[in-house]
Formats: sequence, structure tokens, C-alpha cells
Amino acid sequence: MVTEQLPAGVPTSLRRVDEARRRFGDFTDTYLAAMWQGDPLADAFVADFSKVGHGRAMRMLRTACREGIAAVPDAPETLRALFAELDRTPPWLDAERIYRDSRYVARYSRAAGIVLGAASLVSGYANSAASRPLEMTGRYVENAGARTIEVGSWLIAVNQPGGLDRFSDGFELTVRVRVIHALVRADLLRRPDWDSAAWGLPICQAYLAYTLVEFTLIPLRAMRQVGAPYLPHEVDAAYARWRYLGHLLGIDPSLLPRDAAEQQRLEEVYLLTRPPVDDYCRALVGSINREFLVPELEGVLPGRLARHAPAVVHALERLFLGDEIADELAIPSTRLTALVARTGPVLSAVNHALDRVPATLPRRARRGKAYEAEQEQRLRRDWGVQHDLVDASPSGGKPHPARGD
Repeated sequence: MVTEQLPAGVPTSLRRVDEARRRFGDFTDTYLAAMWQGDPLADAFVADFSKVGHGRAMRMLRTACREGIAAVPDAPETLRALFAELDRTPPWLDAERIYRDSRYVARYSRAAGIVLGAASLVSGYANSAASRPLEMTGRYVENAGARTIEVGSWLIAVNQPGGLDRFSDGFELTVRVRVIHALVRADLLRRPDWDSAAWGLPICQAYLAYTLVEFTLIPLRAMRQVGAPYLPHEVDAAYARWRYLGHLLGIDPSLLPRDAAEQQRLEEVYLLTRPPVDDYCRALVGSINREFLVPELEGVLPGRLARHAPAVVHALERLFLGDEIADELAIPSTRLTALVARTGPVLSAVNHALDRVPATLPRRARRGKAYEAEQEQRLRRDWGVQHDLVDASPSGGKPHPARGD
């Protein structure tokens, strides 16, 4: 178990724990205990890498994802145990309903791409402990574009029709993300500069569960703010999709949010207790803005408006994060925030009127899908990225535990 010989109690970097207990009761203690919990099944499989060999173990994992565990006759028992869980479909999963109820969400692909960076990813950078694995593996400031493309590739796969199916690309990528987390966790726990007393376990259950908030509650809210609101059944499908993805990622059932209310409770506890922002958090935001979001917006804004892309990015981030977190992250204040906030309801009214005409949905979704595909191809070309996840990225530069460097 990776949690052996770790300090007990609340990580010293957390704040306002007493207030969290007053407001959220027993759930706060569940959340705090999860600071010391990893992923027993994935962690046990990764512990076998030293015997099996990193490359061979990852090939076994991919084969088991694509063909089933029976196709890996020499699989270690730890891999068999992992797939015994992965192959059990939870009784609450209704994948066909998720596919049906989300078949037209691609109509808002343009807005969703900006929201992914300015809301989903940036929101995670307001926590110095949760961001520490990125810092210590050198995975973002060095190349914000590459990692954003990796995240985007995973999200595109899991949001495809059939993207949750057992032998889909979405299933494989999600399981590989889970094992990448375990590889990073094991590597950081061996390092003397990982401060367990301050930060808890690397990629702990508490922060892993919050990633569902980053990819569901936060983007859904941000899409409403920019005037691209999804229909009620699409919102429900998003929460159902990410509940299952959280299951595949190994999130403990005690923390796995089932709906919007449980995600909101998790977000509130996380934000209340999060460690303070540090210089690396600010560097992360500066990197994604400079290398990714601003160039992307320059390509979207027409004519001379493109020169205002940095201010628009800052306005969006302040709208999504709120002034307190934006100030901590040193995101410049801009009068455009108020303008963007006022524009959102107007666009919402227009899009809501369009959405009430069902005949428009398929055509708009097709256009969104075409934009999605073109965007991914362009980003991959511009950034020279051909792989999907970091475990398949080319060697060279700073070593990464997912590659076995």
C-alpha cells in the first residue's frame, strides 16, 4: 500500500478546516481522510512494474483494454484484479441514455474549447498542493500546449458516441490515465522533496474526485456564463457520464459524486480548504495563457479585435474563477469582465431560442464536430504533437514516470 508510513492528521497546507467541519459535517472528515488515500488496485499493479518491466506492463495494460484480460495469459495478479473491477459494469450506468441525451452537445464546441482551458484547467491551478505533481514532473510550464492537447484528446474520446463502451478508445484512455496517476504517485513518494505532511498523498482521492468537478460542474456553469447553455437532459447526461468516468478512474464510492448537488458540495469543501496559491500556480496560468489560450483566441476574434485576446482571456478567467482566486493567481483585472458577463445572457437567449427548434440541432452539431476535428488537427500540427497521452509521448527532455524514463 502506498499509504503506509505516511503522517497522520490533516495536511498542514490546508486552511479553514474547522469551518469546513462546521458547514459540511461528516463529509469534511471523509474528504480529509481521502488526502491519504490512493488507488489500491492501480497502485498494486504499478508496484509490479519493477518485476514485469515498465514497457511490458504498459503493453499488457493496452492489450487488456483492447482485447480483454484473457488476451494477457501472463498478466500479473494485480492486473487481473484491476480488470476484475473495470469489467464490472455498475448497475447505475445507462450508457445508451447518456449517448442519446448528449448527441447534439457538439453544437457548442467553439465555446467548449475556450472553457476547457480558461475554466476547467485554470481552476485546478488555484491549489498549490494539487498542482505540485505537475511541477515536480515538469509537465506543464515546459509545454502547456502539449498537455492541453493530451487532455483534449481524452475528452474527445470519452464524449464520442460509444466512448464509454468497454472496448472503446475512451475506455482505454481513461484506464491509462488511471495508471499514469499511479505511476506519478509512486515516483513522487520515493522522492525526498515530496512533503507528505504538508500535501498529503500525491494525486490523492480528494483531489482526484475534484477533477470531476473540473470537467462537469465548472464547465457547465462556464458555458452558461458565456451564453452556450446545454439543455436539461444534456446536463444530466454530463453528470452521469462523469460519474462513470470517475468509477473507471478509481475514485472511491464515498467521494464519487452522483449529481450536481454532490459535485457542488465537493467543490465548496475543496475551495474552502485548498492550500494557498504559490508562484508555480501563477506560472501555470501564465503558461497556458501565453502558449495556448491567447493564441487560440487570436485565431477566433475577427480582424483587429485579435489584439485584445489577452484581455478577453483575463476577462473570461475572472468571470469563471471569481475575483478572489483570480487575484491570487495574478490574473490582471480588466473592464472587459463586466462586458463578457453582460453578453452571456444575451447569447443565452439567442441560443435557447435556436435550441427550441429541434430541426436545427443536428446541423449545428455536425458543424461543431467538424470544427472539433479541424481544431485538433491544427493544434497537433502547430505543436508537433502526435501522441495521445504522456505515456506515449516521445522520450527526450525531462524524464517522466509514465514513460518509465
